[in-house]
Order: sequence, then structure tokens, then C-alpha cells
Amino acid sequence: MQTLNRRRFVEYLVAGAAAAGAGGVAATALRARSRVVVVGGGPAGAAAALALRQTRPDTQVLLVERDPGRLGRAEAAAFDRPAAGPDLGALRRAGVDVVLDDVVDLDWTAARLDLFSGRSMAFDRLLLAPGTAAVAEPIAGFGEVARHLWPAAWGSAREARRLKAQLAALPEAGHVVLRLPAVPSHPEAALDRAVQMATLLDRTRPRGRLTVLDGTAGTDLADRFERRRAELGLRTDTDWRRASAGGTVLGVDVPRGTLETDAGLLRADVVNFVTLQEAGRIARTAGLVDATGWCPTDAQGRSTQRREAVILGDARKAARRTVAGALLSAKAAAAGDFA
Repeated sequence: MQTLNRRRFVEYLVAGAAAAGAGGVAATALRARSRVVVVGGGPAGAAAALALRQTRPDTQVLLVERDPGRLGRAEAAAFDRPAAGPDLGALRRAGVDVVLDDVVDLDWTAARLDLFSGRSMAFDRLLLAPGTAAVAEPIAGFGEVARHLWPAAWGSAREARRLKAQLAALPEAGHVVLRLPAVPSHPEAALDRAVQMATLLDRTRPRGRLTVLDGTAGTDLADRFERRRAELGLRTDTDWRRASAGGTVLGVDVPRGTLETDAGLLRADVVNFVTLQEAGRIARTAGLVDATGWCPTDAQGRSTQRREAVILGDARKAARRTVAGALLSAKAAAAGDFA
């Protein structure tokens, strides 16, 4: 959950009212004391809120989400992480109160959330699905311009559309570079991204080529990619470079379209630059992360930093970070005795 400015917050409220129709989102349904508050309306958070209402009909459940777009029906977007989970209509029908706002602070002693709008919300039990956020990396030349022109398209539909447009304009013999960080937050999605790229080039740019800069130390992703490529019969010219063989990016020059690696200089027509990730901002604010930037939990998702908190979805330290895994965490939370 990223910090909003107040203009953007007003835009979100307007967009949310339009998405919800005449009934509107229950943005004013702040009760003095909510039984369970779920922070984060992604797949895990929305699924947990719905499951809690279905399995515990007497429980008051309130879902806080800053972006109404996340509560719309899932739309398939090329190169975006899959979206899944209940939409706004399903949540409302189940009796889940939805508040469009952003959590900016959390007081464990008072059992209270402070919201961006200036309001406060008390809770009896708290479930957090903070998602993930990009981590700044010490790569020369990689800043805001690079992030815009070389989109990660990792959980962002807008970036996914931008990347799709760039690939559509790729020259017939164009060169695509996919950069994977040293610690990929979603290994399965990283593998799928490489396969997607190779498949697209095989179908639309048979003379094109793909270079994967894999910052990880092992060989697992590369080996699995080769098996998938053989299974699919892909003929794309692919050069998978592991960290020990040129897969580490040292610097970039976006205007020139070049990447400096530990094995020399690469020039690319399109770059899909996936960055390092960590648990979303509110997880750090709430004191739920450890030195790795992720939220350590027990097998049931209860935080080992704060036993009164349950962590859902990708922010968990041990998560496989797939949509299926996020939904399983929601199911476990709804079935747990902490709810």
C-alpha cells in the first residue's frame, strides 16, 4: 500500500463511487468498534473478508482498501500478475463493509488504525494483506525515468499496458531484455514472465531474441525455463544469463537503451526491468517485518512479531507468492481461532 497525496485520494473516492453504482462504497460505514478489520483488498484480503462473513455470519467485518480498482472484476492483463478474489459486489452481498481509505499508522496499545482521511478506526482483531512494494536498488542510472520507460509490470495494470505497447512496436529482429532481481519475490511468476516473453516472440517476432538477466545465485529458474520451452516447442533465440555469468546489472543508460552487466554491455529495444520487492509499507509501519523486509509468521499466518496480527498473502516471509497461495492464506485465516 503506497502513500497517497490528497488529490489522488479524492480521485480514488470519486472513482470508487462510480464503480460501486448508486449504492456506493460503504466509505461512511465506520463503526465505533469493528469486530474484525481486514487491511488490503487484493486477492488475499478480499477472500479473507468474504470467508469470515460466510463462516461467521455474526462477525462484523470491515475491509479497508485505498484503490477501488482492486475491488473491480479481475481483468486479464498481459504481463501483469494474475488478479483473483471476490469483487465489490460479492463483498457487499455478503455484508462486508468496504472503506476506501489508506492506513497511515497503527496503534497496537489502543487497537486503533489511523487513516489517510484523518479518521480513526478501532478493531478487535486485525488481518493485514499489505502486498508488496518495490525496493530501491543501488544501480547506477536506475531512477524514476528508468522505472517509467522500463516498466516492471509487476502487479500494475498500467505498467502492463505500457509494456504490451512497447512489445507491439518491437522491430522484427528486436532484442528484449528481461531482468530478474537477485531475490525474486514471486519465483513462479518470474518463470511465467520469461515463458510469456519467449512465447510472444516466437509467435509475433520469430527473428527477435530474448536475454534474461537472472540475478539469482542458483540454476533452478533457468533449468525450469528450458524444460518449459521444450514442452511448448518454442524456438525463440534465448540467452539466459545467471548471476555468475553476466546476469548482474551494474548500471543502465535508458536513453541509449543499454545495460552494463558484469559480463559487458547489452543494448535492448525493450526492457522489462523487474525490481526487488518487500512487504508493503504498512507492514513496516506496523512493526511486522524483520531484517529481510518480509513478515515472519507461523504456519497459520499469525505474525511472530505481533501475535495479535494475522498476515495474509504475499507479504508473508515464507509465502510462495502465487495467487493460489494468497487465497489459501485467506482460507486459513478464516478458519483460525484468532478470528
